[in-house]
Parts: sequence; C-alpha cells; structure tokens
Amino acid sequence: MAETDSQIDQKSPDSGAVLRSIDAAIDENADWLQQWHRAIICGAEPDQRVISEYAQFLSRFGSWLDLNRDQGLLDQAAFRELGRTHEDMHEFGRFLALKSAEGKRIPAVEYDAFSEKVQKFNEQARRIREAFRRALSELDPLTGLHNRQIMMTSLERERERAVRTGAPCSLVLADIDHFKSVNDTYGHAAGDFVLRTVAGRLLANLRPYDEIFRYGGEEFLVVLPGAQKSAASEVVERLRLSLSEAPVVLSDNTSLPLTASFGICLIREDTALKQTIEHADRALYVAKNGGRNQLVFWSEEVGRASC
Repeated sequence: MAETDSQIDQKSPDSGAVLRSIDAAIDENADWLQQWHRAIICGAEPDQRVISEYAQFLSRFGSWLDLNRDQGLLDQAAFRELGRTHEDMHEFGRFLALKSAEGKRIPAVEYDAFSEKVQKFNEQARRIREAFRRALSELDPLTGLHNRQIMMTSLERERERAVRTGAPCSLVLADIDHFKSVNDTYGHAAGDFVLRTVAGRLLANLRPYDEIFRYGGEEFLVVLPGAQKSAASEVVERLRLSLSEAPVVLSDNTSLPLTASFGICLIREDTALKQTIEHADRALYVAKNGGRNQLVFWSEEVGRASC
C-alpha cells in the first residue's frame, strides 16, 4: 500500500496517530483476510502474510502495536486485549492456511471459529476507533485540552452539583498577557508553542478533580469544584506563579517572559451560568487593566469598575 496520512503512524502515538492507525488496521485486515480466502478457496499459494510464523508482525498494525505497546495511550487494557486478539486471529488463520495447503479439509466448526476471531478483532478495533473519534471531537487539537464543544455541558453539571450539595465552586477565566506581541514578534509557530506550554503548566498545577478548557484564542476557562474564595485564590495563585516564575524558551533559545491574568467568580444558585462567565470575564478585564499578572474576584464593585 502507498504511504499516506491515513496509514499507521510509526512515531510515538498521540490520539490522532492512534485513530489513523486503527483506521489503517481495519483496512489492512480486510486485505489480509482476502489473501487468506484466496489461498483457501482458490488453492493459490498462501502469501507470507498468511502463513509466516511472524504473520502478526508482518502486518503494519502488528509491528506498530508491538513497537509502541508500552508508550502512553497504548499501555492500556483495551489495547493489550486488541493485541492478543490480533495475534490469536493470525495464529489460527496460519494454522488453517497450512492445513489447507497440505490438502486437508477444514471443518466448518474451525472455519466458524476463525470467522469469530476476525469479527472479534474488527469489533474491538471499531470500538476503540469510535472512542478516539469522540475524544478528538472534544479536544482542542493544539493544546490537547477540552474544547468549548463540551465545556457548557461540564459547567452545567458542576453548577447543578454545587446547587444540589451546597458546596462552593469557582469559575476562572485566564488570559495570557501580551500574547498578540508574541505572534507579531516571533511568529505564529512561536505563539502556538506558547499556548501549548501555558496549557501544560496550568494543567500540571490544577487539582486532580479540577477541569480546564481552551476557551478561545489565548484564553482558558478553569472550573474549581469545592473551592470558595480562599481555596480558589490558592489554586489560581499557583497557576499564576507557574507561568511568571519560569520563561518560555523558544526553539531559537529566545527566553520569553510569560504571565497571565485571572478573573474569578463563584458559581451561585441565583446566577445563570452564562452570567457567571460574564462576571469572571469582567473580573479578568479589571485584572488586565490593573497591571496584568494578577487575579481579581468578581464583586459588584468590580462590575462597576469594568463598565
């Protein structure tokens, strides 16, 4: 087959590479199965991809999975099971192909067992493919954070939980300071690198149950369940320092100072979620106008100052 972007990515896998690889595996398996049937039904000399004891690894998917099995996304039970199914299918297919090549009849029960193994592989691969497709539709391709497509659903869920339990919950809007000048001075590739770096630092300094979204442009939205003003201040200050205390080093070794401003608003039962976001945005506006690199909580006074 010709090398295309839809084929198996031999680099360390990310979600996109995994999705391409699963697509390629399903297509490749159909081609392998056709070669198997040609040998069995037509009596043709079996292809090495069918009868080799290393048939599993002669497939691009098999070799890719073996090469990357301990890396990141592939080091999961679902992929280990898919690998076992892939191996089992090839071994049993080889056994039947060699049996046929010797002129022996293949009983219907053995053919049915082989067909079940093929079906099992395809079903597992398709389930994983659909899971990754859903995940990719919910992720920002640049930063890997959740995008706005699912943000409101998550926010509504956290608001409903806060209202039901009476537990506090804070919403934070973060904006990278002077980001336009990064693009203007160093180019959009550098700007993309800064966005990825900021996303990584913010994510690394959140609590395990916090959520973060790429809100748009250079803005990020963070939800802090269980955090009233003091706890939210502690978390957001940690986020602020994670950016301001270490510059971003670009590919040309340029050391780029980096800060961000933050607007925070508590989620309240008597305030619609859209309005809560607007309040956080106004608090952010005050933080930017007040000198940047700081956090500001929403209050009625802040609302007046932002007008």
